[in-house]
Amino acid sequence: MKALYRNPIAIILIILAIGSFIYFEEQLPAIDLSHLTPGNVMAMLGYISVIMLVVEQFIEIFVDDPNQKVKIQCKDRITDINKFLERLNNPIDVAALTDPESTEEKPESAEVAKMMKEKKELEEFLMTRGLKRQRRTTIIAFAIGLILSFSGLRLMAGIVFNGPETELSSIQITIIQSIDIVLTAGIIAGGSGRVHRLMKRIKETMGGGSSINSL
Repeated sequence: MKALYRNPIAIILIILAIGSFIYFEEQLPAIDLSHLTPGNVMAMLGYISVIMLVVEQFIEIFVDDPNQKVKIQCKDRITDINKFLERLNNPIDVAALTDPESTEEKPESAEVAKMMKEKKELEEFLMTRGLKRQRRTTIIAFAIGLILSFSGLRLMAGIVFNGPETELSSIQITIIQSIDIVLTAGIIAGGSGRVHRLMKRIKETMGGGSSINSL
């Protein structure tokens, strides 16, 4: 609640939502979800996860990574450095290598310190490039998801609507379909791994609920 009080935008949105509902109350009847079953939810999430796998494979194959060769070279160099460090017979204290007041002479200490610094820089470079690649692929996946959503592949439509939509007002249908388009595109952009975790949690919840009901 404290976080809500500190966020004036959330409070304004809540007030607007309440005011809109009061104004359009007669045109916003409650949606009947009596037909909704866990099986419908799991089935639709399964279909979406298959679409996500196809989108991920498409991006992996057809979306070029301009830094791929550099990344491979960096990984190979890190592997070489790790092999060199493993071949050292006498372990070297890393703290002593970076201590300017240390007067103890250690064979190969300067070379090892240089290699460890190089390894750290290469790992940071790979991490930075990886994040840039991830942002790029996420944007592309979101764009593909929008195209699929506009084509008719929508998550909420497959879960909520199990019959004619004539019981809903045109305002409700427009709002739900608009949210559904963005929501489906966002889920596709998020990747199949997150949906698999969501399906796993749903299965665990269903299992817990069935065990409770059996008592």
